[in-house]
Amino acid sequence: MKRIDFLIALLLCCAVGCSGKGEPAVPEGGDGGLSEKLTVNPTLQAHMVMQQNKPFTISGTGTAGQYVEISCSWEGKPGRVQVSADGSWQYTVTTPEGGFDAQQVTVSGKQTFTFDNILVGEVWVCSGQSNMWWPLKDAEGGLSEMIGANASLPIRLLHVPQEQASAPVASLSARWQPCTAGSLEWFSAVAYFFGKQLVEALQVPVGLINASWGDTTAEVWAERDAVLANDAIREQALKQDATPRADAQAPYRIGSAFHAMIYPLRDIPVAGAIWYQGESNMDAPGTYPELLATLAASWRKLWKAEAADFPFYIAQICPYERAFDYRVPYANPAMRFAQQQASKLIANSGVICNDDIGDIHNIHPRNKQDVGKRFAFLALEEKYGKAGQPRSPIYAGHRINGRVLEVDFSYAGAGLETADGTSPTYFEVAGADRIFHPATAEISGHTVRLTAAAVPEPAFARLGWSYTHTTNLRGKGGLPVSVFKTYDWVEPTEEP
Repeated sequence: MKRIDFLIALLLCCAVGCSGKGEPAVPEGGDGGLSEKLTVNPTLQAHMVMQQNKPFTISGTGTAGQYVEISCSWEGKPGRVQVSADGSWQYTVTTPEGGFDAQQVTVSGKQTFTFDNILVGEVWVCSGQSNMWWPLKDAEGGLSEMIGANASLPIRLLHVPQEQASAPVASLSARWQPCTAGSLEWFSAVAYFFGKQLVEALQVPVGLINASWGDTTAEVWAERDAVLANDAIREQALKQDATPRADAQAPYRIGSAFHAMIYPLRDIPVAGAIWYQGESNMDAPGTYPELLATLAASWRKLWKAEAADFPFYIAQICPYERAFDYRVPYANPAMRFAQQQASKLIANSGVICNDDIGDIHNIHPRNKQDVGKRFAFLALEEKYGKAGQPRSPIYAGHRINGRVLEVDFSYAGAGLETADGTSPTYFEVAGADRIFHPATAEISGHTVRLTAAAVPEPAFARLGWSYTHTTNLRGKGGLPVSVFKTYDWVEPTEEP
């Protein structure tokens, strides 16, 4: 009888796949147990934020023919995947709704890797040159944010090292970190304030990926082949490709930052990107809209994302006094206007204006909090459907009615006003002779009516066409109206 009991127990054990080492059963038809060798690619990390409600692919290497087991704390049971003949494996999970509860992912072969303190929420790429790079420690209010930071704050930081490469770099070298005074010290202030505003408004964690580098042109951040294939931008891009930057450490080859700092992020699902750059392209504002559209398209292709699922938001550079002799007169206002044009050219894009928070004596204004908040207002309205966010009115078109040139603005549904209660400043009009004169401006709803005694037949208009003069016109939400012009020629002379 005891022998019969033993045989029954043995049969039951085999049926459920038990073993002397307590391994889960090998899937039916499998040709091996849990993988002897095991690595996990750094796309998956402890302390990270995963994009909510999205597929997330976990991958690595192992022993061919054997199995890897993946357990996610939000799923009811573990899954298994067989290692391919080339030694690679990958397994895709679907992340849950965002929330503040920490999650855990365990990846097991003969050894086990545990990735804990993972949050699920919204993940954004934050990129550009020095004003995006500008660290929290040197921004207005930054030190108090650092002092008040602690690891329980539902913002996680991925600071991509400043590296360049001539070919795509496959593996990510950056590590996700919780918010602490140390991790925030050199992190992008704009990105941090953007993320903080999103957390407050959405009530989900936010992951911020900072991939930025001072004194870089947009060409280095775009995929090289995409730039060279575009006839409209190739000639200017090749000039940049052959010209080292003033900062000898800054990359200047087309695609060099894309290869080393953007390409390794490709397997991290993201909500979208915010972009703060333009000073290094001020010699060629005419090609900038097409260049930025090419950059945005190359990023969306890298993430295998449609435009509707990958917003690309742009910060206008600030006005500041001319420090160099640019090849293009009025280079700063021309670039700010080009950034508006880029936002119209790029699907699912938008632009924020920072004219009122610049420092005309400093290319790096210290007020990064308002820049971050304005990015967040744009994302909350456009990406997350939270209507009624403050937004800068943007030039939408104009018409001529006798002696009056009428300018319409988009995003001015509540109307326009001036910051000081006086008439709008720094409008100019010109006739067929293209000579501009100061204009008297009158607000009428979302329209401004312009007249000038010296221009009885107005044909063209512009606003704030200067390095340092900014208008007092703003939307009733409090955000400024930025520069614009109604013509496409380049001024023959520089601002006096």
